[in-house]
Amino acid sequence: MATALAGAVLATPGTAAAAEPAPGPAPVTCSSAGWVGAWAAVPGGPQRFVQEDTNGPSINVDGYPLTLPRAIANESLRMITTPETSGTAVRVHLSNRYGTDPITFANVHVGRQQSGSSLVPGSNKPLTFSGADKVTVPPGQDVVSDPVAITVAPFDKLAVSFHVPQVFHSAPTYHWDGNHTSYLSPPLSGDHAAEENGNAFGDRTSSIYYVDAVDVYAPAGTSAVAVLGDSFTNSVATTADADRRWPDFLTRRLQATPGGSRLSVVDSAISFNFASPGIRPGILGPNLVGIGGPSGVERFRADVASVPGVRAVVVVLGMNDLAFFASADEVIDAYRQIVDQAHRAGLKAIGGTLTPTAGAEGVAFTYGLPGAQANRKQVNDFVRNSGLFDGVVDFAAAVSDPNQPDHWAPGLSPDNVHPNDQGAEREANAIDVAQLQDLAGCH
Repeated sequence: MATALAGAVLATPGTAAAAEPAPGPAPVTCSSAGWVGAWAAVPGGPQRFVQEDTNGPSINVDGYPLTLPRAIANESLRMITTPETSGTAVRVHLSNRYGTDPITFANVHVGRQQSGSSLVPGSNKPLTFSGADKVTVPPGQDVVSDPVAITVAPFDKLAVSFHVPQVFHSAPTYHWDGNHTSYLSPPLSGDHAAEENGNAFGDRTSSIYYVDAVDVYAPAGTSAVAVLGDSFTNSVATTADADRRWPDFLTRRLQATPGGSRLSVVDSAISFNFASPGIRPGILGPNLVGIGGPSGVERFRADVASVPGVRAVVVVLGMNDLAFFASADEVIDAYRQIVDQAHRAGLKAIGGTLTPTAGAEGVAFTYGLPGAQANRKQVNDFVRNSGLFDGVVDFAAAVSDPNQPDHWAPGLSPDNVHPNDQGAEREANAIDVAQLQDLAGCH
């Protein structure tokens, strides 16, 4: 989440909805109820090639589906979100972080997904922005809705629907690999946001457009841990629409642990994200280099420190840097900067070791080069032994093949780079839940 402007600043005059008694704006603390981050889809930037809607022109590079982005033109969007903690109300963050023009979000609603683009009858509730039914967001800014009373539990499917009345000719602000199917009405089809039957939403996408976070109103003692990661967290190899990335499996473990249900896991990963500032162009050319958003160092404040109720961060970045010929020392220096920011923000920092990529081939071949693997080992030794981090998760040890430690164990990664469902679960099981609760929870 970028720094959000208050709805009052951005609200466009419109029909005010009848306001229910709403919780205050303060984040949750160990002693008082408040807002906690429950879900995120951090925008990655103005992307030239992305995994995108099924109707657009597409290409396929070594098994990675890539299609051209679609501009939004006077149509409605229904984005599916999955909060990972419980609460009694929600508020939604909308982003124009990478837009070049102001954008209006009109007739914004949130409801419960029934199946596909259809909603549970009677569940679709209007969202307002300082009481107005639409809001205009300048380029580079986010906005947060007023609260609406909705009781949610982990992995409930909430659909955020809205109308964008303008016609744009460039790609929107969005998170490209949401790993959930979301829905759009055809271009120039107008406003269908309030409709619950979903018939107007005939186009599908695996990306999340404009919606970058959902907060829930949670009881005192709730807190959040954010994950600062890349596609090794947001794996394209896990089952879509099933919530089977490692942060999802971690949530399931926490739900089964005494006291763990009060710790919300917020996935702030962006595929192709780098730890250190500066993308290294070259092998993939200008179309693919740069899609991963600002580096972990640069985006920490927006995507981690600003998460309501956050008390800790898991840092799992650096393999993209090494594959694009950064040195181990450059990645380690980025870690030092990230941990310094975490501590200055009052957060605990947990380091995750980098998983093996020696078997990478095709478009990802640089991840498997001997130099990248040697640097990966050096970085992992630092994470394990330097004492920089407040805690360590040894993902690499959990998933490596004992007979070939630079490779994934059999059955855990289809491309020798990203975890599948079984690999993601193995990663989540490597986390010491008691230590995580000690670092990120209330006592």
